[in-house]
Amino acid sequence: MNTIQGFCCSIFGVLFFLLQGFTEGVLRMSAFRQIDGLCAETEVVHRAVGSSLELIPDHPKTNLTDVKWTFNETVFAEYTKNELKLLRDNLFAGWLEKGDISITVNNLQLQDSGLFSIVQEGHSGQYETKFIQLHVHDLIRNVTIEHNEIWLQSKNICTFNLWCLVSDNVNTSYHWSGYPNNKGSHLNISLTPEVSATLNCTVSNIVSVNYTTKTVKCSETLGQGFLKKNLLLISIVAGAVCIAVAIGIIAVCYRRRAQKGKGESEAGITVYEDVNVDPVAKKRSDSTINGTSIYETVQDVRVTSNMPQTVYDKISYQRQQVVTPSTSSPYQKVL
Repeated sequence: MNTIQGFCCSIFGVLFFLLQGFTEGVLRMSAFRQIDGLCAETEVVHRAVGSSLELIPDHPKTNLTDVKWTFNETVFAEYTKNELKLLRDNLFAGWLEKGDISITVNNLQLQDSGLFSIVQEGHSGQYETKFIQLHVHDLIRNVTIEHNEIWLQSKNICTFNLWCLVSDNVNTSYHWSGYPNNKGSHLNISLTPEVSATLNCTVSNIVSVNYTTKTVKCSETLGQGFLKKNLLLISIVAGAVCIAVAIGIIAVCYRRRAQKGKGESEAGITVYEDVNVDPVAKKRSDSTINGTSIYETVQDVRVTSNMPQTVYDKISYQRQQVVTPSTSSPYQKVL
């Protein structure tokens, strides 16, 4: 496939030719021919990953004095003074190989796609530039057919959805044997019970072709299996819902219990208090004044005034304060 690209002469070159004379005009036109090319053709080339591309000038070596090879406007090799040199051999994913008057790019990869040009100059002047547009494609590998099936009990048929899959689906075409009107990678067919079909999917691009086959069959067990799958799915969903409801009920009960316990704590009952505390004995704001202390128990009672107040009262608590004729001496009490 060749696509003609370019022009036969430069309008700027013609203007310079008319204004500055024949000699200067020729030089200007040559310069534009070197940059843009005159009447140049662009050759479109397709290669597979891992292949090679040989870049050969259009003229024999004896007629050439200077040649430059460029890739996307970057010079990577040149021939001058009867010597061929590689200037940018790391420009490509593969490697460059020198010939007598040619350059070969080996082990092409996808990133090597681009525009190559060969600028050629001879003893009598510059020749037209040769352009090559390279497209590198991956090979078709690992073609597989995946499918799923649906049992339509109302119609008593099986419906199959099939997909033809490849590792690289760029610029690829698909062909299903027996189904010429189907152009894509997806195919839908219906089969009655106990009927099978062998399907062939061929995938191709501009550099390679590959295919695979698969056999599918509709049977009554397929419908039963589909029903079992649905019942199993329903059982799983129902079980999950029941578990979620149970967890929700437990969480609500726990929350209510926690709130109830919190309310009782705020009402004044703590872990440090006794459940059976006497409300009368609980009030102890004047305990120090009335003779009680922190060492008393919860149910202690304030000591009354009739009890002994000193160690001396322990001997005779009910002694009389004043001795009268009707009473004995306090010393008689001891005896």
